[in-house]
Amino acid sequence: MPRGGGARGGGFRGGGFGGGGFRGGGFRGGSAAFRMGGSRPSGTPFGRTGASRVTSRSPSGPYRHSYYRPHRRYYGYGYRPWYYRWWYNPWWAGRWYRPWYYSPVYVGGGITIAIVLGLIILPLVGIGLWFPFSNASTNGTVNYRSTETLYFNEYWYEYENIKDGNYITYSIQSSPSLISFAIWDRPFEDLPTTTKIGNYNDQLILTNDWYEYISYYLKPGSSINYNFNASNQIDFFIASGQALYDWNLGGSPSFFVDESNVIQGNGVYNILSAMDYYLVWYNDGLSTVTVNFTINYSAVGVINLAAADFYVEGVDTITQDTFEVPNDGNWYFFVYFDPMLSPEESTTITFDVTYDTGITSVDRWVDVQPILITIIVVIGIIIVVALLARRGQKKLKSKPSSKVAPTKVPETKSKKTTSTCIRCNASIRADAKFCPSCGGKVEGRITGIPTIVTPAKSKSCSFCGSKLLIDEKFCKWCGTKVAS
Repeated sequence: MPRGGGARGGGFRGGGFGGGGFRGGGFRGGSAAFRMGGSRPSGTPFGRTGASRVTSRSPSGPYRHSYYRPHRRYYGYGYRPWYYRWWYNPWWAGRWYRPWYYSPVYVGGGITIAIVLGLIILPLVGIGLWFPFSNASTNGTVNYRSTETLYFNEYWYEYENIKDGNYITYSIQSSPSLISFAIWDRPFEDLPTTTKIGNYNDQLILTNDWYEYISYYLKPGSSINYNFNASNQIDFFIASGQALYDWNLGGSPSFFVDESNVIQGNGVYNILSAMDYYLVWYNDGLSTVTVNFTINYSAVGVINLAAADFYVEGVDTITQDTFEVPNDGNWYFFVYFDPMLSPEESTTITFDVTYDTGITSVDRWVDVQPILITIIVVIGIIIVVALLARRGQKKLKSKPSSKVAPTKVPETKSKKTTSTCIRCNASIRADAKFCPSCGGKVEGRITGIPTIVTPAKSKSCSFCGSKLLIDEKFCKWCGTKVAS
């Protein structure tokens, strides 16, 4: 046995349900590989999907071919703008420089065009060019092809809707771990679980500073029953992968079960969290020790692939083969890295799975037509409501108000001065009552002298509040003097 054999160094790869776990060993302090990756405490497998799809047809759709790409057109004297092209004829599409709602297509005819386009033209074009909501070819063939890394207790899946009588063609390789493969018409989460009972007994030969172990991946509710007899004193403990790794490097971690310097031992350990459990026998004495052991275990929550329509367990290669689908529906394929079948941390899978769905592009369009009709009807209703709302607004604006608004007398702008003061010959505005220069009244005589004087540089008269100009010496409305 090589020094530092680790997870596969000194044992066999059989484990799981029949062989009773994975056996390994090495010198303490030597190199070793123990599975320490994360796992859900419940042991529920992780799932991933998203392989690249490959179809048998060439790409299609806008800008995939030269005749779909926008290109310039020349009309004699040079390039003409896009809005001069025939499909933007202003007689039905409106002028490019005016808002969209001025185009005739917005009124009535647009609804008809949308319905015709949605129900007739698009399906006809789609049958030949586009498979709606799918990357499948027009005859319904879909291929998943990829290389992925799976970690222990993880599965990969893909699925397609398939009609009965059609086929799934598959081939899978895995390295370095064994994997399980299944085909079923339901998700992985619906697979039932079962309880597996196993036992393993053998003899160990432990030289000085040598240890050996048996490991199991178990979920909550499981149990391990151990019984051993040794020819001399040894140490026995049950540990997680991380604890065993730390111990192998010379540390002193805590163990689930820890028995030191014993010749025999037996007991039952009940599992509380899903992980790998290592049962380790270690000889730190000088003489060689022989250990005879028996292990009985109960594994709860084991995924039962036997419920699937087709499955293969514990293989690293599946050559190309086909499976005939017995009924319509979504059909899944699963690649599962079962931690009870292999001790590695991860494995690389390469798969090629082809679905002959039997669902052509014609069938797809027939299925999606009710959705299109619903969408078009909803859009039509929105457009009609918008038109009615716009017309209602126009009527509301044109309808005279029932309330009679008070007549507003427009203010007449005063013209320039049309006369002169008879006293000082200053120019007087036609609507002025007093001369802004001498304060004399335009009509009649002043019967009294005002006692109020407006301060200099005031903007309004202190007596009547009228607005004053900068150069006025008297208020033109009341004749009040403005201080110099």
